[in-house]
Amino acid sequence: MNSFIFIWIFIINIHIILTAPPSLTSFDDRVNELLAKMTDEEKAGQMTQITINLILKDPSKPWNEIEVDPEKLRIAIQDYKIGSILNAAETGAYGVSQWQDIITKVQDEAKKSRLSIPILYGIDSIHGANYIQNSVLFPQATGLAATFNTTLARELGKISAHQTRAAGITWSFHPQVDIGRQKLWSRLWETFGEDVKLVKDMGRAYMEGMQGDDLTSRETVAACLKHYVGYGLPLSGRDRTPAWIDDRHMLEYFLPPFEESVRAGAVSVMINSGEVNGIPGHANYHLLTEILKETYQFHGFTVSDWEDIIRLHTRDQTADTPKEAVRQSVMAGVDMSMVPFDYSFYNLTVECVKDGSIPKTRLDDAVRRILRVKYALGLFDGNNAWPDSSAVGTFNKPEYDATNRQAARQGITLLKNDNNLLPMSIDRITETNKLVITGPTANTLTSLNGGWTYTWQGTDEAIFPRNLTNNTIFGSFRARVGESKIGYYNASTFNTLLNTDALLNAVQQASYILVCLGEQAYTETPGNINDLTLDEAQLQLVELIKSRTSVPIITVLAEGRPRIIRRIVDLSSAIVMMYLPGMEGGRALVDVLFGDYNPSGRLPITYPKYNHHLSTYDYKWTEVKIGNAIDVEYEFGHGLSYTTFSYSDLSVPSRINWDDQIVITLNVRNNGSRQGDHSVLLYVSDIYRTITPPNKELKGYEKLSFAPSEQKSVRFTLSRHDLSFIGIDLTRQTEAGLFEVKVGNLAANFTLVGGNQPVTSTSSQSAGSASTNHLNYQQYFILFMNILLVLATIFI
Repeated sequence: MNSFIFIWIFIINIHIILTAPPSLTSFDDRVNELLAKMTDEEKAGQMTQITINLILKDPSKPWNEIEVDPEKLRIAIQDYKIGSILNAAETGAYGVSQWQDIITKVQDEAKKSRLSIPILYGIDSIHGANYIQNSVLFPQATGLAATFNTTLARELGKISAHQTRAAGITWSFHPQVDIGRQKLWSRLWETFGEDVKLVKDMGRAYMEGMQGDDLTSRETVAACLKHYVGYGLPLSGRDRTPAWIDDRHMLEYFLPPFEESVRAGAVSVMINSGEVNGIPGHANYHLLTEILKETYQFHGFTVSDWEDIIRLHTRDQTADTPKEAVRQSVMAGVDMSMVPFDYSFYNLTVECVKDGSIPKTRLDDAVRRILRVKYALGLFDGNNAWPDSSAVGTFNKPEYDATNRQAARQGITLLKNDNNLLPMSIDRITETNKLVITGPTANTLTSLNGGWTYTWQGTDEAIFPRNLTNNTIFGSFRARVGESKIGYYNASTFNTLLNTDALLNAVQQASYILVCLGEQAYTETPGNINDLTLDEAQLQLVELIKSRTSVPIITVLAEGRPRIIRRIVDLSSAIVMMYLPGMEGGRALVDVLFGDYNPSGRLPITYPKYNHHLSTYDYKWTEVKIGNAIDVEYEFGHGLSYTTFSYSDLSVPSRINWDDQIVITLNVRNNGSRQGDHSVLLYVSDIYRTITPPNKELKGYEKLSFAPSEQKSVRFTLSRHDLSFIGIDLTRQTEAGLFEVKVGNLAANFTLVGGNQPVTSTSSQSAGSASTNHLNYQQYFILFMNILLVLATIFI
């Protein structure tokens, strides 16, 4: 029996080793053979990415009338030898069959080129395949992070990849793993929040869902980490404006999520559109080449963001000519240019190669990286570069909407619930005592989805699928309780109060009052704001209602940023944070407010109370000592439930040797009569160290489901690496000493004993990930040890 077990383990391990996806460098023989045949012009073309507008007859036509212009397509591929195309035109998302027709024409033309190199088509599938009509539109990243559920993140990445690939598109510009610590920033909602571990884990899980274990599969796409790096901390809060991030801060907070996913197998990286410490992201040799490519051993390729190479000349003013901008960016480490409206990058790159300002070795390096990914995707093999016509029939699956709804439900965060007002009782809602719904986000889908929804800004609801128009908050409640029991009043836009007379009369007899506030859809520079405070008209709306009735107010927030609501917090009996919950957000809210789903979301960001007090949860001790204080509206990790959970029996060894694992256990009990999901968050505080420590850091979390009165044991295992930090010499290190563990209301100390040593970075621990290395030295070692195991079992 023992022999059988060992042999079975051996067979399983051999299967895992031999089916691991090949590393990108494993394609280098084929890549180098192709490179040797290519002219400098063909290489420059591979580095050039244009937008779809350049190959369309008329990009301004409605989405369903868009047509490829054969002559423009021929010019792009045969004359300029371009290697990549991106985007949908400004009029919005295309149907899956329409996409397949476009991609087929593109690849057919590429097949006619001298070397028949396929086109790599890229798209912003940000919260699902949002540039494909009738795709599943998930919660945006911050709402997904609120679930604290990496399994769910991986599944959403998988579904997004399936629907993107079904259209024939093999490359998606997601996930965003730049950490979100600037509350004003117009792309905060594209991040997984303010904590390093949460961003690392969620970003990696989503990326792994997208890429799967076989990039040649019709179910997967190449992921693109963005925006490398520091884009998410503009000092002014305005998009694409300077960030000032010292080296320690960069190494501690911003680089680790990129390193994590790069080591786990991400094949492309998009570059920061802004600047860090006076150096534009697209001209930063240290970050692009020395850190990303050399230190992290990244073998994929980097791609510029929209027009950002020419902006070294026109905006950043580090290059006195467009040609110098191209030279600076390529020599810094940019491999592909999202030009996107002309062929200037191609022409200038050829010039630079001819005059030697871009060495041919650097040209080959960039093209080699791009071709590796094309080979890894199987684009050179059979018909894999062309869409699969049968994928139209399997584009949508019933379980996708169920998964989407579950993601929205798990993310919704209950911030306040005075006197257990929620869940609502449906029996209290009658034709006499109606559920009154008002507010600018109550009857719009754009505010539930945000930017990157069928169009760039996501504001054109006219092109949303007609079958989804009733998925608004109002429409979802109407479907649940009936129109006769709901009073909907359009009493305010986002920034202007309208006639409120009918509303103020109705609220006096209401059973419940649902005030839906938040933001209209936006992203990037159009989303810049001067004040984080919620619009005055929306605050006044709540104040007016409260002045006319004692009926409790339920305030619902559909927003991409934590807009300051200090004036109305005490006026609201319940406050619910939806983030940008996606197309199932309205129905998910109904589920939560009626108690069909017990809310379990936790804030992945600190919710501020004041405009000039935008702290994060991991603040330093100096911020709360000697007269200073932290005063926020809601802390990171805050989130209420309709039941109560208690923690007990926290067990932490008091003394831990240098190389020992740190095993932490506790019991968690659901004390209520309702089933509930609950995320257990583990924090660790380093009490004394040579670099001032934060008050606490998230080091572990686990989401569990509890039946009424059920108790579960929770176990966390850490190592000294989890206690590390960036030291005075800018290396990652752990210091022996006193630490405190905090879980809920429990705390315990332990002492780490042993020598103070630098530790290897997170990346070196994950460098053996199955998704990055194929038969690398760790896998050979596992293979060798398994052979010894079997031989010992047989002969001893």
